[in-house]
Amino acid sequence: MSGFEAAAEDRASLEALIEEEDLAWNNGDAVAFAARVHPEVVFTNIVGMFSVGKTPFEAQHARIFSTMYKGSTLEQTIVHVFFVRPDIAIVDTLTKVSGFQSLPPGSEAVDGVLRTRLEQVCVRNGGEWWVASFHNVPVNPAILPGAAPPVTT
Repeated sequence: MSGFEAAAEDRASLEALIEEEDLAWNNGDAVAFAARVHPEVVFTNIVGMFSVGKTPFEAQHARIFSTMYKGSTLEQTIVHVFFVRPDIAIVDTLTKVSGFQSLPPGSEAVDGVLRTRLEQVCVRNGGEWWVASFHNVPVNPAILPGAAPPVTT
C-alpha cells in the first residue's frame, strides 16, 4: 500500500514544525517545544519512559532542559515522510544532540554527539500539523557509518 501524495505546502509545514522543535530545544524552552503537541500526545523517550498528554510531555522536557540537556543543541534531519492519509503523516528524523551536561542511562555519545532516531506521527487539524505521537530511540554507536564492526566470537 502506498501513501497519499502530499501537497508541497504540507511538506513545507512539517519541515517548519521540525525547525520549530529544534529552535525551542536550543533555547531550552519546554513550553515552545510542546507548543504543537496534541493534548493527548503519546510519548516514549530514549530510555523507554512512556506518558500520554501534553502536560507530562512538557514537564519532562522542562526537567531535562534544566538538567542533563541544559545548554544542549538539537539538530534534526528529516529522513522520511510518509502521508498515511492527507491529514496524517509519519515523520522520521535522525537527531544529533550536542553540548549536553550528561546522558540518560544506557545512552552513548560518539565524538560528543548523542544520535537518536525520532518518529513523530503528525495530524493536521485546523490547517496546522500537530504531533500526536513522539517516539525516540537511541542509535547504537556500533552501527554508525565508520564505526568498527561488532566483535563476534
